[in-house]
Amino acid sequence: MISESEIKRLIEEVEEGPTLDYKQDLVLETEGDKAQFVKDVISLANSGGTAHIITGVEDGTRKLVGIKTHHGAEQLSQTLKDKSDPPLRIEYVEKKIMGHTIGVIEIVGENPPYIVAVPDRYGGSLSSDPQKLFHIERGTIFVRNYNMNEGARRADLDRMYQVKYVTLQADLQLSHEITIKHLDDLIEADISFFLTNLGEVLATDTYVWIRFNNVKEILRCKGSWKDISNVNENIPTVQLIYSAPVVRPVRMPCNAVVVKVDKDVQQIEAYVIMGATNMRSREGSYVIPLQEKET
Repeated sequence: MISESEIKRLIEEVEEGPTLDYKQDLVLETEGDKAQFVKDVISLANSGGTAHIITGVEDGTRKLVGIKTHHGAEQLSQTLKDKSDPPLRIEYVEKKIMGHTIGVIEIVGENPPYIVAVPDRYGGSLSSDPQKLFHIERGTIFVRNYNMNEGARRADLDRMYQVKYVTLQADLQLSHEITIKHLDDLIEADISFFLTNLGEVLATDTYVWIRFNNVKEILRCKGSWKDISNVNENIPTVQLIYSAPVVRPVRMPCNAVVVKVDKDVQQIEAYVIMGATNMRSREGSYVIPLQEKET
């Protein structure tokens, strides 16, 4: 089970993603609630490896509020029993973190794809709104893309089987060089990104997603970078779909992004999700100091 220090780090630093989901509370009063829980767990398990649902944390803000509903590990296991093929293994603990009780569900997705295995259709009304119905159906495969749970596509299945059966994996690392230009009350930063593959095999169909947390504006993208701020709540965000294979161990340029920040900012703070067909997704904080080459 994840350590208390790692739980604190996740809440303080890490947004929701393919292996992490925050919930203000976990209510399992109705069949619809339980069906939603099964969908959430299967989606996270299909990311491959170990994933977590942390309850008692306000969605979106990551503010600790504490759980209202307490559960036992056996209760949660029984809720999942016979509803996934292959069966899923989870652990559950409740911990006191900074004065609040939170729940942590650890999901071990070591054998994806996990498929809904209810007899036919399972679900019903939701306790939060009895007028709303939620069902899951036998044979459905749910996956987690960014922070959304949805039905699997062929590409998702290809990724699962690639991760499962390919022993050698790509190992992509992101690095950068930066040139800054001082304007009246702003800094214009031209950030050139590089990909290095430390793994034993080619990295294919590479994908990089970067959300800039303290950038005022994306001025332009060079090369294959694309500004997708409009689909990420207008938070400055870019993505790169890199078709060329990244060979080992060459440091390959993948062009640049030009952004604008306030003049008193000391570093650009970002969050990165990165992956490839033959590499498990990697995500985390990324910092770009504004202390390099200046023009």
